[in-house]
Amino acid sequence: MKPAPLYGTTAKRILDQLGTLLLAVILALIVWLIAITEQDPLTVRDFPTPIPVTTRGLAEGYVLLQEVEPVIASIEAPKTQWDQLKLADFNAYIDVNGLDAGVYDVDVQLEVDMADVRILALANPQRHVQIDRMISKEVPVRIEVADSTAFGYEWQTPVYDPVTVNVSGPSSLVEQVEAAGASIYLRNAKSQVDRLQVITALNALNQFVSGVTVTPSTVNVVVPVTRLPDRKEAAVRPTLVGQPDAGYRLSAVKVEPSSVVLSGDNALLDEVPGFIETEPLELAGTTGEIRKIVSLVVPDGISVLGGNNVFVTITVSPIEGGATVQRRPIVENLGEGLEATIELESVDVILRGPAPQLEKLTEDDVKVVLDLGGLLAGVHSVRPRVALPNGISPEGILPETVEVRISNRETSTPFGESPLATPVSTTTVTPGVTQTPTVRSNPILPPTPTP
Repeated sequence: MKPAPLYGTTAKRILDQLGTLLLAVILALIVWLIAITEQDPLTVRDFPTPIPVTTRGLAEGYVLLQEVEPVIASIEAPKTQWDQLKLADFNAYIDVNGLDAGVYDVDVQLEVDMADVRILALANPQRHVQIDRMISKEVPVRIEVADSTAFGYEWQTPVYDPVTVNVSGPSSLVEQVEAAGASIYLRNAKSQVDRLQVITALNALNQFVSGVTVTPSTVNVVVPVTRLPDRKEAAVRPTLVGQPDAGYRLSAVKVEPSSVVLSGDNALLDEVPGFIETEPLELAGTTGEIRKIVSLVVPDGISVLGGNNVFVTITVSPIEGGATVQRRPIVENLGEGLEATIELESVDVILRGPAPQLEKLTEDDVKVVLDLGGLLAGVHSVRPRVALPNGISPEGILPETVEVRISNRETSTPFGESPLATPVSTTTVTPGVTQTPTVRSNPILPPTPTP
């Protein structure tokens, strides 16, 4: 038997080695893939943010009648990729190329720009869309007067410019538009109303049509207003006689109605100076509020539409004045076993309030209190508190703080006046003028301790 050729054995050996090498490479690749997958496993979940859907292929002169809803996508990606995914990495769209006006169900397409990210599924992958043609047309302008002029006046037919406007948009909406208009309010006008008014698209039922554009969007409206024949409006002027009591002032006058419409011959009305007076109202002795029905003084030949009486409210208030009084501080809440020494004789209290009330202030009406609660032995700066009657307010205290020396009663040697000394003060008050009264102090001296 002849031996096998040498080259055949060599070739077989090489093939065997190549097979073994290839198997080793495949096994190594599998091991590498397993290791990579264990370190960065694939994760499947929905992208947390709905992805906006755009439109492609929409022909010129056409428009979608509604916005395309965003899409929710189920994504497979390595765990590390999820941390990097952004909304901008996705491109969702519908393709309406070649579609004419009508209603269609179109599939959503979704692309992603990142490697190793795969789109698994879309929730609700179709969108129901309506395509419409864009058209425009001219429609007339309508202006409606929504309220009225002042009594005794009337408005004329409004004049406006332009009288027609252009309405553009989807044909299904534009075809509903019959006019463009607005309501204008005169608000009791007595003269011509001239206004730049915004207008909107209206259908046959005078209802607003949205989704269209009106050009121009405003018109200039003029509504003439004229006075009715034999009519004239006049303000009411109350006739006030005398002055309020001393210390009081007239602070407010209110007339209801504040104006009236007069009726009569035009020649007589032209002689009325624009106001009509009331019967006299006496202010002497008044210290509060007066509410009274009074008659109007009307010239002969003229009458008042709606009645000849008006309601007048007169308010009289006290004149605000100022005064400065001096008071010795009074100590409160001093701790047990302690005593307080105040070297300051008195403080100035600046007051403001009604002059009549200031003039009647007594010694007991104004008190300056030093609250020493919680303070221990030592020297303290205490901010005074002023006790005042209702209606009187403090404008300031001089000085703003008072030095108080607190000491233990057993070891202290009192000096100066007792903090409980009560001064006797007299205050002369002039309305609106701050004055400093003369103060007489009768201190109660503490007993002299035995050495």
